[in-house]
Amino acid sequence: MASAKNSNREGWWQRWRGGADPAEDAALANLDDRGFLTAVYRKYLGREIDSSGKRYYLSRLNTSISRRKLIRAIKNSAEARLYRERQTRVALLQHHWKNQEKQSPLPRLGRYTENNSPHIALIGTCLVEGLLQTALTINWSMQHYLMDSGPHDPVPQLSAEDFDGVLVQLTLRSLLSMVAENGDGDLFHLRADVDWSDLRERACQQLQTQVQRILAALPDGLPVFFLGFLEPMPRINGLLGPNRQHGLYALIRHLNDTLEEALTVRHRAFYLELNDLRLHYGDSTAYDGYVSHFTHGGIRSSRQGDLIHLGILEKVQAALQVLRGDQQVKLIITDLDNTLWKGVLAELDEIIPLEVTEGWPLGYAEALLACKARGILLAICSKNEDITTRENFTKVWGRRLRLEDFCAIHISWQPKSQAIAQILAETNLLPEHVLFIDDNPLEIAEVTHAYPQMRTLSGDPEQWRHLLLYSVETQVAHVSAESARRTELVQAKKQRDAAAENMDRTAWLESLQLTLQVETMTDGTHPRYARALELLNKTNQFNTTGQRWTDAELQNWLAAGGVLLAVSAQDRFAPHGLIALALLQDNAIIQMVLSCRIFGLGIETALLAEAVRQIQADGHEEYQGHFTATGRNDACRDFWHDQGLAWDAEQNLWRGSAAPEWPTWIRR
Repeated sequence: MASAKNSNREGWWQRWRGGADPAEDAALANLDDRGFLTAVYRKYLGREIDSSGKRYYLSRLNTSISRRKLIRAIKNSAEARLYRERQTRVALLQHHWKNQEKQSPLPRLGRYTENNSPHIALIGTCLVEGLLQTALTINWSMQHYLMDSGPHDPVPQLSAEDFDGVLVQLTLRSLLSMVAENGDGDLFHLRADVDWSDLRERACQQLQTQVQRILAALPDGLPVFFLGFLEPMPRINGLLGPNRQHGLYALIRHLNDTLEEALTVRHRAFYLELNDLRLHYGDSTAYDGYVSHFTHGGIRSSRQGDLIHLGILEKVQAALQVLRGDQQVKLIITDLDNTLWKGVLAELDEIIPLEVTEGWPLGYAEALLACKARGILLAICSKNEDITTRENFTKVWGRRLRLEDFCAIHISWQPKSQAIAQILAETNLLPEHVLFIDDNPLEIAEVTHAYPQMRTLSGDPEQWRHLLLYSVETQVAHVSAESARRTELVQAKKQRDAAAENMDRTAWLESLQLTLQVETMTDGTHPRYARALELLNKTNQFNTTGQRWTDAELQNWLAAGGVLLAVSAQDRFAPHGLIALALLQDNAIIQMVLSCRIFGLGIETALLAEAVRQIQADGHEEYQGHFTATGRNDACRDFWHDQGLAWDAEQNLWRGSAAPEWPTWIRR
């Protein structure tokens, strides 16, 4: 979250909402006249003060009008009355929205434990004032910075310490005015001589330039979310006119495609779709293109408009949660009968694939494969005869869904909690990162009793597809090469474990042909930086401190002299990619993490050996190791002791001077 400095600065806002006298409280907070006016405008009008209002009131404050009278005047204005009405409407909508909506655009598989709203910098024109008002109404800390999308409009100078993220809305009409003839960004699309191909190319170039300019001016590491443009109705050229290939509708769709593509290659900037919220809530009274010109691209003050604004804020909060790696699902375990197909196959005289998969099972299978593509593991846990069920699985799904899509398959008559225990051992995952899906509530109860931290899903199977595709816990920011191959890598681990059964440990380790590559990262430009940040925030079991890092925090730490050692591994079964990290600062190893897929191979010892070598090469004879128990990192509780370090109780850290031997079976 943002710094304490920002929280203190926003303190007056929270006290006002609690009923404090604004005139007296502002005086006690030692706000100058400019700060006082900013506070009054945000409190009673829900927006930042405009330049004309600032000039007018600054000239009159403490000469012809007191602060208390100024508050009374603004509080009784027509604009203030409309804002109060909006506050009431939004508050009622939020209650209904949280408690009644069955198909939320971003549902959750469990109770969300984050109680604090993020601190957001909002960049845009007056088009985003409605979003600001909604945010303030639901107690978000949001600061609006007025900025048009022209080439010379200054980007606000922000501090990464004051905000958790930045939300940007580019102004469509301004962007189009820069590329349309004679600066006509409003009505040019109605001219018969428009060269749409040329206009599209120039508009996309200008859009990319604006994105680069904004990102270059914002602090490195601070997540930046760009809202997509509102797309006009497809029938902009009439009922029977050409609507899709040329014209404004096609142009704006292409601009959104270009914006998303431009942001996909950046690890700290993200595209947030806006038009899906219009589809979800309806836009007959939300999109201002029904009453204003199409290129204005705004959201009206209405019930539907407020719901869209709430949806935007939910997306921002969910995106920050995804970036932190909070409460993420890493493994989905599914039942089979009445879960992955209709009915109990063993009781059917004839299996007709279309009859048992058409409808919700096909949608469920689609969602499972979509989750697999995001790097989420799939497993099967079913009470059935093993060989027959595997044969029936292939009959039912053919090549659409395959047994090799699942990293673990347990089909037997043992209690499902026992089978799941074996799956957890094979995948080295903690129960809180697992989702178990079964149609039978008794099976759900049995598994929940054994693993109360595990999330479960049952009930109406027609809801499963939506929950798997859109739940916050199944979202990812980037799919790294390692994530895309996670099923293959777990299967490779099982092959390694199987090979170990018939060999002594020394011979087995030598047979792996394990090779490591160590890279040093000193800033966020390294091509493997995004994967390193992902590993740092997703690793729980071998994580010596459990610390989570935002992009901004890690980049600031690197800029202050920190060094990130990153290890990639490959053995005879598979290339494993980047699987271990050590964070070095002077003579301290402040954190080490190791992927759970490669426990027990000596990679942590090799990484420590290289870390100590670099520390000693920098002139330090002694090095330090840090450990913080998290309740989930018992796998590395004895790591420093086992490597020969001594505990310093006074400093609460481990001390060592000798580097461990590089394991003889590991190549480099």
